[in-house]
Amino acid sequence: MQKQSNPKSQSINLTKFDSRLEQYPLPLNFYTIPPIQQVTLQEFETFALDRLKVLLAIDSSKLRTKNDVDMGNLIEPIMIKYLDLKRNDSINLIGANQIFQQRYKDHLSHFILRLAYCKTPELQQWFIKHETLLFKLRYQKLTKPEKDQFFELKKLTFNELSLDQLIDFYCQSLNDKSTVTKQKCLQDIRSIYGDQKSFIKVEFEKVIDLVSKRNILLINGFGILSTTDRLVLLLQQFKDQLQIALNDTLKVLPRLDEEDRILPIVESLAKQSLSKEYHAFDNQSQDIKAEDIKALSAHFPPCMNNLYSKLLTDSHLKHTGRIHFGLFLKGIGLSLDEALIFWRRSFNKMNDDEFNKKGYGYNIRYNYGMEGKRTNYTPYSCLKVIQSIPGPGETHGCPFRQFSQENLSDMLQNLNLEPQAVQEVSQKAKDGHYQLACTRLFELTRAKALDPNLVQKEQSTDALVKNSDGSFMLMEPIGHPNQWFDISLYGNNSQRNFKSGLKSEVKEE
Repeated sequence: MQKQSNPKSQSINLTKFDSRLEQYPLPLNFYTIPPIQQVTLQEFETFALDRLKVLLAIDSSKLRTKNDVDMGNLIEPIMIKYLDLKRNDSINLIGANQIFQQRYKDHLSHFILRLAYCKTPELQQWFIKHETLLFKLRYQKLTKPEKDQFFELKKLTFNELSLDQLIDFYCQSLNDKSTVTKQKCLQDIRSIYGDQKSFIKVEFEKVIDLVSKRNILLINGFGILSTTDRLVLLLQQFKDQLQIALNDTLKVLPRLDEEDRILPIVESLAKQSLSKEYHAFDNQSQDIKAEDIKALSAHFPPCMNNLYSKLLTDSHLKHTGRIHFGLFLKGIGLSLDEALIFWRRSFNKMNDDEFNKKGYGYNIRYNYGMEGKRTNYTPYSCLKVIQSIPGPGETHGCPFRQFSQENLSDMLQNLNLEPQAVQEVSQKAKDGHYQLACTRLFELTRAKALDPNLVQKEQSTDALVKNSDGSFMLMEPIGHPNQWFDISLYGNNSQRNFKSGLKSEVKEE
C-alpha cells in the first residue's frame, strides 16, 4: 500500500534522464564519496558561502523555534534560495540537469566546508551539529518509501527484533522471574511503544538522548527502539562518520598546495560561524547632524531610547550611560564634531566652563580615539549592554533585564502593543531570553514597514523572512543596538533617504 501512495518516489530511475544522476539517486546524501569534478574558484567560494548561509540560518533558528517542524518552516525560504534540493518527482518540471546541478552543489559545498571546519575541535563540533540538523530536516521531508530506499541504498542495517523476540528478551532480563509473565512483559512494552510490532536493539551509548528522556526500554546495556525511531541511529551514524572525515581532512590539509588561492577562502569561511560581531553600515555618508537625533530616535532600540529619554528629562546622563549612548550615536554616523555639539546642547543646565571642567568634552573625544590611548572604540553589543548592571541613579543596561515586570509592561503598552503581544514579550524577558524579547518587539512594531529586499541588500544576508501567515520574522535575533537601528531605518523604503525628511521636520519646528 505504501508504494501505491507515491509510486513515483520508488519507480523513477533518474539515470534514464541523465547518467550523472547515478551518484545522486535521492535528495539526501551521506557524503561518503568525495566529488571529483573540476570546479572554478568562483564556484568554490560561492557554493561554500551559500551552504554556510543555510547552516547559519539553522544556528539562528534554534533560538527562535521550539521544534523541528517550526525550524524547517522558518529556514525553508533560505534553503530554497541557497541550497535547494528538489524531489525526484519534479524532474519533469525542472529537468534532469537542474536536479543534477542542485545535488552537485550540495555535494561539493559540503566537502569545501570540511576544509574550513576541520582545524579545531570547536569548529568541528559546530559543523557536525549544524550539518546533522540540515540532514535531519531533509530526511524528514522524504516520503516513507524514499526513506526506505535511502536505507537500502546505503546498506544501513540494524539488529532488528520482532515483538515476540522482544518479549522474550525483556522477560529474561528481569530479576524476579518467578513473578514474570509474558503478558506482564507485553504490558510494559505496550506502555512505551504502543502497538509497534518491530524493534531495533542497539548499544545504549548510541541513544543516550532517548535513554535520558525515558522514551525507551534499557535492557542489559541495550536500548530498544521502535523501527520508526531509526532516524536516531541514522543521525548518530552520520555524526560519527562526519567526525572521522573531519579528522582525516585535518591530516591532509597541510599537503594542500593552494596557499594563494583556496586557503584564504577557507580561513574566511571558518571565521564566519564563530564571529557574531555586528558591523554597522557605513553611516558616515549620511552626514548625520546633532539636530537629526530627535527624529532618528524613532529607530532607537529600547535600551538607547531609555537613555535618550533620561537625557531629555534630566539634561544629564551618568558616565556609563554616556559611554553606551555616545558609542551608539557614533555607530549610527554621528561625527566627533557633531557629537560635541549634541552633548553640549543636551547638558543645557550647565555653562561651557562647567561642561569642560568636568571633562565631558574630553570623554567624548576619548570615545572617538582622539584622546588617551587613541583607541577607536566601537558601540557596545547586546551582550555587553545586558551584562552592564546599573547602579543607583544610573539608566544604562537592557530594559528587558533591568525593568520590573510592571515597568516593562508599561513600556510595551506605551508602544501600542496588544495585550497578547505584551504578555508574549514579557514572558520571554521573564524567562531570561532578553535578546529574543527585544527581537520579538522589533518584529511586532517594525517588521511590517520593512522591505525584505532592502534589508537583504543592506545587511548582505536574509535578515528578514516572511512567514506563511504573511508576517515577517528576523532570521537572526537582534544582537546589537545598532543592528536594530540599521534594519529599522535602512530597511524602510520611506525612511532610508532620511536626510530630506529630517530637513522638512526641522523646518516645521
